Amino acid sequence: MKRKNKRHLKKGFKIFLIIVVLTFVIGSLQIKLNKDNYDNTFITENESLIPDINYKEDLTTLEKLKILSEYDKRVDKIINNYDEYPEILLESLINNPDMLDFVLDYPDKLGNTYSDNVGDIKDGEVPLLLQWDKRWGYARYGGSSIAISGCGPTALSMVIVSLTKDKSMTPYKVAKFAEDNGYYSDATGTAWALMSEGARKLGVESRELPLSKTVIINALENGHPIICSMRPGDFTKSGHYIVLAGINDGKIKVNDPNSKERSDKLWDYEKIEGQIKNLWEYYL
Repeated sequence: MKRKNKRHLKKGFKIFLIIVVLTFVIGSLQIKLNKDNYDNTFITENESLIPDINYKEDLTTLEKLKILSEYDKRVDKIINNYDEYPEILLESLINNPDMLDFVLDYPDKLGNTYSDNVGDIKDGEVPLLLQWDKRWGYARYGGSSIAISGCGPTALSMVIVSLTKDKSMTPYKVAKFAEDNGYYSDATGTAWALMSEGARKLGVESRELPLSKTVIINALENGHPIICSMRPGDFTKSGHYIVLAGINDGKIKVNDPNSKERSDKLWDYEKIEGQIKNLWEYYL
């Protein structure tokens, strides 16, 4: 009887060992498969899989890029040619992984434009245009490029296109106008005057608004987009222009020319109110 029990124990122990080994092997294979999947493209459908490095103040930009390279090996090209990329552009990439394709080509395409129109637009909507769109983001704007410094012209382009339906009024065309007419300087960026008198010269009416929830909601409900100059906060670390594009379920639709992610969200007025420095309403 004792020998029989011992045989059962040995058999059970062997089965247990086999289960442990199989579990380890399957787990290792799964990890490798996951890593292989992450090597070639950023994971954007499940943002929790992208490391949250935006607030790791103790890391340098290069160190943050090395973390991102573990999720997309194309980042290695940037790391290996680090001095060819403006630091501010790489900081934007860290915050916006969607920019990777654009940033990879930056040294070769800087100074070029690739379209004279913004493409299809929908009636009644303010199109989301991104300053780092390949069609115009490489174009020079002052001492840098539209991708880096062109939030103002890109915001105004969205407004003009939505109101006039003139697809040729690209961020590049507005940026060129701003430079040629003294609305931009490398020291201060895009002047507020572009949003008022500059906008009127480009074919849309503009008026400065008070910072009032009622006034803003009324303007948006009337189909009048609003451009805001922003303080540091959810949208910028220094200064930035965004477009308030509409109202949905009592919340504000924001078109941020530097972020698809922030543009996909609806915002409570109270969340953005304290970040607004100045604002302008637009109409025909």
